[in-house]
Amino acid sequence: MPMPLPSITPSKPEAPKGALSPQVRGFRIPARRLSPAPGVADALAGLPQLRLVPDFDDPDTMLALNVESRDIQNSPLVFSIVYFRPDAIDILYTQLPSTSPKLRKLNMLKYALNLLTLNSRNYSVDTRYLYQLIEGTISELDEYVSSDYQKLFSSYDNLKSRVGDLEKKAKSLSDSNAALSKDNYEIKGRNEELQIRIQQVERYSDAVLAVKIQEWLSEHNNEINLSEFGKVHGVSEARVEQVLNQLVSEGYLENR
Repeated sequence: MPMPLPSITPSKPEAPKGALSPQVRGFRIPARRLSPAPGVADALAGLPQLRLVPDFDDPDTMLALNVESRDIQNSPLVFSIVYFRPDAIDILYTQLPSTSPKLRKLNMLKYALNLLTLNSRNYSVDTRYLYQLIEGTISELDEYVSSDYQKLFSSYDNLKSRVGDLEKKAKSLSDSNAALSKDNYEIKGRNEELQIRIQQVERYSDAVLAVKIQEWLSEHNNEINLSEFGKVHGVSEARVEQVLNQLVSEGYLENR
């Protein structure tokens, strides 16, 4: 038959106006101290986050204070006080309304067990109480390992995998976009170059080129060398031939 666990019923601390009002909770680990109170302080001296002081009401009890966070007025908000008594270890701690009481208790139990490990030479613990306390705390956490939670975790795991795939695709698209931007820049430069060349080739309008052709024919005994004419006037042979055909079709020139 399981033995009843000792419990602590702490009072609720007064919180500053406008601040979050934490709840105070606690539990007890029955244990017999094997050494004087200063031995506890020596065992925990290597933990700089702890403040170790004797209990004013009971000098034979050592207190370990750990402030985890403070409010805007720099007053302790989330903290714990561990009472290392001659016959028990009492753990009092605050818990914010916005956090899970069960998860907070589990974290505090783990913290208390770590302190107890450091004091293994100073305390003898009845493991029956300890096991019962651990089993009860784990049982309270069933909601965190329920089927709903497993489904939620599976969804999270799948989403995490999808995010990884999307990040890889995003990187691939980013690399492709960078390559396309480079190609686009080169094409734009080539296009501008071709535009300049086209403007050079087409610096004469068809009407002006027709006059130039007629002047050439007049100066060269009605004969024209397309290649030579194109080089002199900076136009392509194809365009010279096009304008020649236009002049013939309009009756300005005759084929011989």
